[in-house]
Amino acid sequence: MPSMSHARHIGAGAVLALALIGLPAGAASAEPGATSVTLTAQEQPKPARPTLEAIKQRAAQDGVPLEQAVKDYVSATAAKQTFSAAAQPDGPVDTPDVMVDDLHAGEIEDLTRIAAAEGIGLAAAIDAISWQPQFEKVAAELETGFPAEFAGAVKEDDSAWFGFKGDVPAKAVELARTLPVRVDLVGGRGFSEQELSAAATATHATVLADPAVKDAATSYDVRTGTVIVEAQSSAPLATPDLLPPQARAAGIQAQVVLVDKVSQPEDRYMRGGGSLGNCTSGFNLKYIHSNTKRHGTAGHCAQDYATRTYSNHSTHGGSTTVKRVWWHIGSWGDLSYYTVGSKTPGRTFYHDWNKTRYADDRSAMPSIGTRICHFGITSGGSCAKVARRDVSSGDMRHMVVMDKDISEPGDSGGPWYYAGTAYGIHFGQIGGKSAFTPAYLFQNRGYDVWHR
Repeated sequence: MPSMSHARHIGAGAVLALALIGLPAGAASAEPGATSVTLTAQEQPKPARPTLEAIKQRAAQDGVPLEQAVKDYVSATAAKQTFSAAAQPDGPVDTPDVMVDDLHAGEIEDLTRIAAAEGIGLAAAIDAISWQPQFEKVAAELETGFPAEFAGAVKEDDSAWFGFKGDVPAKAVELARTLPVRVDLVGGRGFSEQELSAAATATHATVLADPAVKDAATSYDVRTGTVIVEAQSSAPLATPDLLPPQARAAGIQAQVVLVDKVSQPEDRYMRGGGSLGNCTSGFNLKYIHSNTKRHGTAGHCAQDYATRTYSNHSTHGGSTTVKRVWWHIGSWGDLSYYTVGSKTPGRTFYHDWNKTRYADDRSAMPSIGTRICHFGITSGGSCAKVARRDVSSGDMRHMVVMDKDISEPGDSGGPWYYAGTAYGIHFGQIGGKSAFTPAYLFQNRGYDVWHR
């Protein structure tokens, strides 16, 4: 969200005070009460990584950075492997199938990139981020298993936060005990994330219906229970009237900020991460009920282009003409897919220039605080942290917004990923921050990311 120096509140008193309903006291401890549970870091399980510890010791003895020592170990181990068509059905890739204890080489590559971008060492990045896949699985299981009670999840570097409408379910405590950090489970929120999301969707529709509003982006904060509206409007909005009555009764708040520009797709100018002219290709898709393949990218990239030219990176070369099959900008985000032309689609994608990797999984809606990387033909590879999820912007719904802008025009349609997990398709910017459409939304058309 833009800083207050670049935005102004609407009307005296129009921005409601943020009632901290169920907000953890301080940065990381759950509020007291029978509905709250805190699992301290000391009582949580820690991963055993003997191979990594041995590499750390050797690196210290030899006086080399851990990043280089791990890279050398992965390269040496990969050199001893023989190619397996069963394990790599679409041919060899640049990221080898090497494990350092529980860490795949692809994850280590991403952690190394994140560490460099954030100015921390690889060891610190591993401690802060490598438990992210476990956290995401716990969050997804709680959201699926307790849809009427789950009130959101937030990942910090050294802790996890889960909210619930009423009491904390025993199953939530059981799942939380699998994480290696302190976990705060906060009950008594008064609303679920589904209800908070519905309130945001209804508020967004109300805002867009106002003739003074040219564009708007609406999201929500699970910890404060606040619906946040960034509006490009020529007149003030009556903030108290934006929320549905049942949302206000549940304690959900509203905040409105005027901005000069809400969103901007990056369309200046197909393996995933290839070139589509002035856009970037996303992931290859497979129809769930047949063997039909398509190539996914952003909806706005296909809106005005019935055909495009897909090109591989230079080390592979070659291009083909692809034809638009479907595009969408609306309730399923910003998505499209094309035919695969004369190329044979695979389960791999470019995660950096001329560097390929297998897609091994596809994520659901990512949680707040998770780091994710992306590749675009303009900016290359970079990573950021999820700041907002399930965001409405203009006609689009269910978008994910990161904590900073790491993309450039031309990146649109490119893959968002972490290790071998496909997360989304790049849109552009919302509120000045990089944003993408979750890839799981392709399922609304019967397709999914084709992964190994």
